[in-house]
Amino acid sequence: FSQQNLFRKANSENESLTLVSMKIAYLLAKKGKPFMDGNIVKECMMEAVEVLCPEKVKLFKTISLSRNTVARRIDDIGNNILNQISGKAQRFAHFSIAMDESTDVSDTSQLLIFVRGVDDDLNVTQELASINSMHGTTTGADIFKELQKTLTKLNLDWNRLQGVTIDGGRNMSGENIGVVGLIRKASESAGATVPIFLHCIIHQQALCVKHVDMSCVLKPVVSVVNFIRSRALNHRQFRSFLKEIESESIDLSYCTAVRWLSCGKVLMQFFTLRKEIKIFLAEKKQPEPLLSDPEWLWKFAIFADVVTHVNNLNLRLQGKNNLICDLFEQIKAFRAKLILLE
Repeated sequence: FSQQNLFRKANSENESLTLVSMKIAYLLAKKGKPFMDGNIVKECMMEAVEVLCPEKVKLFKTISLSRNTVARRIDDIGNNILNQISGKAQRFAHFSIAMDESTDVSDTSQLLIFVRGVDDDLNVTQELASINSMHGTTTGADIFKELQKTLTKLNLDWNRLQGVTIDGGRNMSGENIGVVGLIRKASESAGATVPIFLHCIIHQQALCVKHVDMSCVLKPVVSVVNFIRSRALNHRQFRSFLKEIESESIDLSYCTAVRWLSCGKVLMQFFTLRKEIKIFLAEKKQPEPLLSDPEWLWKFAIFADVVTHVNNLNLRLQGKNNLICDLFEQIKAFRAKLILLE
């Protein structure tokens, strides 16, 4: 009997150690940390255990958090999540997909495919179905092939597909050789109803903002920000200057064209610090005459306000489980706000 208890205790400890290893690997993946950081986490735990409960040191030493172990744990977690999604997908009565293709920092094209489905009990499931790295061409046929692989993996067929959301790229929206055209042909060949095709609402909203000509304000602002931020000495001196005068804002951000919220953030930061920036540029013998021009300043203020409202709209359109009718109400309300502002 004592031997059985010993084996049960050992088995329970092994399961607990594996569970701890899995939880830490999950946190590392969730925070986007390198797999090697598992060793650092273990070192931190050992330091804490040696002080708080030294009798448990031997147990904590057996927790495996090496790079290979963390990679294997994350792979197991990923496969488990995919199995759960696949199990739920088989019960979908209807589903829709959303796709976005973009290039990462290594110039590799990444295709993200999201799926939202509803079963007969009206339970809604919305998940990231797959991330596909595309190292060659990214034509409509290439993207469609990756989509087919994802649907096959989840045991989903064209008969249950009700809606497709895409961006405005030609490889996506093309009626003949684009993804839209290929999905339409596949649905018709399967004898299914052709799904509804939608253009991403947030993407449309961002494109509308780019259509507004803000160059008279944005170019001088970006030029001044680059003068301060692109030179290390100027940046250090500017931050020191803000600390000396006890300013509430402590820095300026770069304006990045590919980040939709970036423009509004930079304009508001610059407008808040316009007096401090004017003094700093004068001290550096690089004065900006527009900062003393009342007409330019009120244009600047209006654009900063409008873009801030657009950013707030952008954030409200994001998030899980939003219904298209609710998003449309947000758009309609913002249109009314624009008329009021005008």
